Amino acid sequence: MNEHQFIEQYNIEEPMFKAWGDYVTDLIISELGKTENVNYFLKIKPTPRVKDVNSLVTKAFYRGKNYEHPYNDITDKVGTRFVVLLKEDIDKICRIIEECNIWTNSKDRDFDEERERNPTTFEYQSVHFIVRNKEELQVGNVFIKKGTPCEIQIRTLLQHAYSELTHDTIYKPKTSSRPHVHRLVARSMALIETTDEIFTEVNSLFSNNDYDILGILKDAYEKVAAPDYEENLNTFILDAYKELLSEDLVKDLNQYIVEKNETIKEVIETKYDQFLIYRQPVVIFLFFLVEKHKYKAKKYWPLTQDKLKPIYSALGIAFPDY
Repeated sequence: MNEHQFIEQYNIEEPMFKAWGDYVTDLIISELGKTENVNYFLKIKPTPRVKDVNSLVTKAFYRGKNYEHPYNDITDKVGTRFVVLLKEDIDKICRIIEECNIWTNSKDRDFDEERERNPTTFEYQSVHFIVRNKEELQVGNVFIKKGTPCEIQIRTLLQHAYSELTHDTIYKPKTSSRPHVHRLVARSMALIETTDEIFTEVNSLFSNNDYDILGILKDAYEKVAAPDYEENLNTFILDAYKELLSEDLVKDLNQYIVEKNETIKEVIETKYDQFLIYRQPVVIFLFFLVEKHKYKAKKYWPLTQDKLKPIYSALGIAFPDY
């Protein structure tokens, strides 16, 4: 395929690549939304991008890549990017990609593997997947040919900042020949790794999941209704009761969920459209406290009492006077 044929083919298929990028992005966001508050979890809105035709031609014919079949061998004609806060968050998106049965996936880059191979080197970090649809798909009025590639990049916010700084500068011929610049960039990547580890430790210290309370509540809630999950509200309320948490309390909570499943379902269904709190998994924890520890439920409640009293009423329990 010569340059003219390459451009002609890409101009025909560009809408297909755009539709495939949109489809991949939307599917991952949808799956992620089942367990996370996407607006909070993703630090930059994912926006699929198709490559500019001139950029593709340059890559195919003017960079010495020696592609045997340049049009088919270039796999990033369309790409999408997910930016998260912590490196551990990357794993959640990786699982979605790897478990999806609509496409095949292959990792082009994995910084954990690269770090294992070169433990003393600090270089660019990111996870890159190439996914290809197993069957022909129709998205709107566009047909996506079987095996169409889409590149997915997954980075932390710090990795993204590093990439934005270095992508168009460090690899230019004049810059790449300056050892001092490379040393500075390597130092910055070493700091990114260290900072990410510190962020992860801080996050675990502030987490309310010492006994995986939130995980228990999420699982229980999803069995009775679709959550309208608000991360900050759930963690804020659980944090107020943190000193009550113990292995015995978790055991009692699990038993309560089993025994009171019908009551939980009935109250949530009745109040679901009226109050935000009834659309949150943490409301089950409040049911449990109100029924089993009604004085402590009031004592440690972090908001005004008018927000708590309706839960007592919904369960037919008198609000304590003291």
